[in-house]
This record gives sequence, C-alpha cells and structure tokens, in this order.
Amino acid sequence: MSLRQCFRGLVSILLVVAFLVSCTPKTNPTPTPRPVLKVLQVPLGWLNNDEFIALQAAQQRGFFAEEGLDVTLVSGGGSTGFNPILAIGGMDNSVRIGVPAALSLVLSSKAEGTDVIAIAALLQKEPSGFLTLIKNGRRAQGPCDFDGRIVSMQTDGFWYVDFLGAVCPNKQLKSGRDFTVIPAGWTPDCLLSNQCDYYCAWSTNQPFILSQQGMVEGKDYEMFLTADYLPFYYADVIVTSRVYATEHPEVVRAFVAAAVKGMQFVLDDPNKAIEIASSIPGVEREHATWRIPAQNKLVVSEDTKEHGLGYMDLEKVQAMIDFLAANGQIKTSFRAEEVIDNSFLPGK
Repeated sequence: MSLRQCFRGLVSILLVVAFLVSCTPKTNPTPTPRPVLKVLQVPLGWLNNDEFIALQAAQQRGFFAEEGLDVTLVSGGGSTGFNPILAIGGMDNSVRIGVPAALSLVLSSKAEGTDVIAIAALLQKEPSGFLTLIKNGRRAQGPCDFDGRIVSMQTDGFWYVDFLGAVCPNKQLKSGRDFTVIPAGWTPDCLLSNQCDYYCAWSTNQPFILSQQGMVEGKDYEMFLTADYLPFYYADVIVTSRVYATEHPEVVRAFVAAAVKGMQFVLDDPNKAIEIASSIPGVEREHATWRIPAQNKLVVSEDTKEHGLGYMDLEKVQAMIDFLAANGQIKTSFRAEEVIDNSFLPGK
C-alpha cells in the first residue's frame, strides 16, 4: 500500500469519527454542589416576619447556601414562649444559633450563668422609645417632655422611666410627682383615645398603626428612642454558646457572613427586600414597605461605618452591663468581653 493510500485511509477514519462525535448528544457538565456544612434551625426573638428581613434575604437570595448552610427560621420569643437563648443550649443539635430580640436579654441570661455569647447585631440600638401625637403642644423630643403628662408603658419597663426623667438638666423628673405612669398594651390605643400623652413603643412597629390612620411622622406624631438617653444598645442579636463557637467556628462564621450579606442587601435594595418580606406568610406589603426603611436606619451607625455591619462596641456594652447591674436588672456586673465576640464578623 502506498503512502498516499495510507493517508487517504486515515483521513476517512477521522471523518467517520468526527461524524459520530457530532451526532452524540451534548451534555453540560453537572456542577458539583457545595456540600451542606450544617443544617440549622434558628429560633427568633419574635414572629418570623419582616423584623428579620436581613435573615430572610440571606435565605431567599442564597447567601446561607453559598456559605454551605441549610437554615430554617423559627418564630420564637414572646410570640411563642420559645426562648432563643435557652433553646441554643438544648438537646437538638440543629438549634445552636438564635436571635433574641434585645441584647439586654442576653446580658440577663449571662449574669444567670448561661453559656451564651453575642456574635453580631442586626440593629445597633434597641428600637424602644416614646411616641406621642403632636397636638395641644405635646412633643416627644426627649424625656423632659414628660413633665405634667401621662406616660403609658409596659410594666416590665417601669423601672427605668425615672432614669429617663433624671437626664433633664433643669429639673429632674420623677414618676408619681412630675408625671404619671400607667400600664400599656401592645398597641397605642391610649394615644388615639386621649387616655395617655406618651406611649412606650417599638419604633419599627407601633408607629405603623398611626400611619394606617393617615398620620404622618413629624406632622401628626413623633418619637424619641430610649437609647439616645440610656445605654440600651443592640437588638435582634445573633447568639450562640461559647462551647459551640469553639467547637464549630466554621459554622458560626458562615452564619454571620451570610447574615451580614443579607443586611447589606436590604440596605442596598430595599425594594427587593420588600418583595422578599411580602412573600412571607402573614406579612403584608404595606407593612413591609413602611417597616424596612424605618428599620434600616437602625442597622447602621458610626461604629458600623468603621468596623462593618453587625459590630458591637465593647465600651457601650460595658456601660449597659454596669447600668443594669447597678439598678438590679441583672444579678451582677461582668466584663463585656465575656459576652461579646466580634471575631466572627467578616474581616475580623
């Protein structure tokens, strides 16, 4: 056989192979999914609603999945009696991270000997404060406006109202002498019925009821935060136990990273966040549209500008611990470093 014949034969074989390959159905390679790092059930400090939009965004936008986590958010706190702080120390190994409503609850549990640490804060201040209708000269620019008025608040907050009155520079106000304190429910009905002048509210909750009445903040009502006068810092705090954080730092770090991504997403695109919140059972679009911008104001602070979202300042927490201990709200004072751990935040 000549060289030319061999070459022609080889070409024929290659053409046949090429034809067969071209007829073979093409399939895209299946991407290898990242293995699930940990299945987590996360008890919240209240109903699983738009209060926790950062975590819901992390869930729906896939931030938890990117970090290798399969997360279920569970309603808890006062809405169910399911205490997130106690739950993370229970028998269920999938419940090791929780989100109680306020740092003050974490400090109280820590003082009782509970193994709990706060690893990030969704909100930089407690949203609690005092709401009033702007009429007949009433204002809510600060606690000094309580003078001669009726203040309605939940009974578990009675203890600190005199400390608010004490901040007034010209005349320290005292309940029973300078203003009257009456018990409050969970809605500002006493304002609407003229039975109280000030109502202790959550700035990201009860003012919505007034807005539904057609009222406008700054025109028809106003509010000041307790945290602007007393050391009431940080709310919707992510917690775990020191033991779990030591044994599973990769899980804790992954959860915090995804939560921070969720916080940033809500800040960057509140409209999409409203869409996410509106898809949650029980959350109305009108409420989410009002709440998310109001809540975003508490997500950021001078501290977060310097240290990043979720950061908790040790000096502020120490002031809070000492204040609560000095006034009998926790058993004893302790070092803020024992309960605050910022090391799981991104970049730390």
